[in-house]
Amino acid sequence: MGRVMLLFICSLIFTIVPSGLAHSWSEGSPDWEAFASQYRRLAADEKFDLAERLWNSKYAEMEQYVQTLPDQHKEAWTRLDMYGSTNNLEETRWEEGLLTFLEVTSSDNPYPVITEKLEHFSDRSLSSVPLDDIEKEWNMIRPVVMNFVDKAKVQEADQALQELSIVDSVTGREHFSGKIIELVQVKSQDDWNAFLLTVLFIGGAILVTLLYVGAINYRESSKNRHTMKSSHS
Repeated sequence: MGRVMLLFICSLIFTIVPSGLAHSWSEGSPDWEAFASQYRRLAADEKFDLAERLWNSKYAEMEQYVQTLPDQHKEAWTRLDMYGSTNNLEETRWEEGLLTFLEVTSSDNPYPVITEKLEHFSDRSLSSVPLDDIEKEWNMIRPVVMNFVDKAKVQEADQALQELSIVDSVTGREHFSGKIIELVQVKSQDDWNAFLLTVLFIGGAILVTLLYVGAINYRESSKNRHTMKSSHS
């Protein structure tokens, strides 16, 4: 009975933790990183005609991919697609919002991608980049970010940007940049908390198992000693 219980608890430990990984492996998603990289190179070289042709050749596949995603991601795609629906690629920053969406949602671990985007955007908001460009870039990042971070923190960033639009100052930009960084920090804290809970759960399960096995062994040992004493008397 003791061995059966031990095997059951060990099986529970080693199946619960990797279950999320197994789930992600089973759901293969397209890798859009190469496409995004190629598109950005063409746009950076001002080869807008080639970039547009590349975009159009993949757009149907993008739409099919989006249909496989949860509803909140579909809504984000719709907002970004409407925002980028213009014939002037330069005005839309080469569809950067949609590219970010594809990179984030198709990644096995989207949070490092989001962190990199937000940190880069935070640095740009502190530079001499015109406020109008900062607002456009935020509009392209925001729909994607909303599905992965604390929405209340996103609203705080919105408020900081609104205040900055009234008076564009160094202090205002620093405040807005700080709110963007908080989006990353909150997620990092959540990851750490989840890690601690996992460690506590596994550690507790192991401790209970050891105590149970120890109690069984102690009882068996006591029984054997009692039997030996009885046989000698």
